Order: sequence, then C-alpha cells, then structure tokens
Amino acid sequence: MSSGRINIGDHARDFTLEDTQGRFTRLSDYEGQQIVYLIFNRGFT
Repeated sequence: MSSGRINIGDHARDFTLEDTQGRFTRLSDYEGQQIVYLIFNRGFT
C-alpha cells in the first residue's frame, strides 16, 4: 500500500489545473521542461 509520501526526485502524476481564465493545462504539457506551480487556496487570499 502506498503511503502517499512524495520524495525528492519522484515523478509527479499527470494532473490538470484550471487557470483564472477558465483554461485547462496538464502537467504533461510541459514534459521535458523545468516548471514550478504555485497554488493558492482562495480561502487564504
């Protein structure tokens, strides 16, 4: 059973996010590039 723990160097599962303009982007769209996702919870803004 997986503990759900993420370690440095682990590969992330593909996921899709919606931006503030309603456009969707997938992590796999950026394969081979170095990226950083900053996610802010609306409850804290």
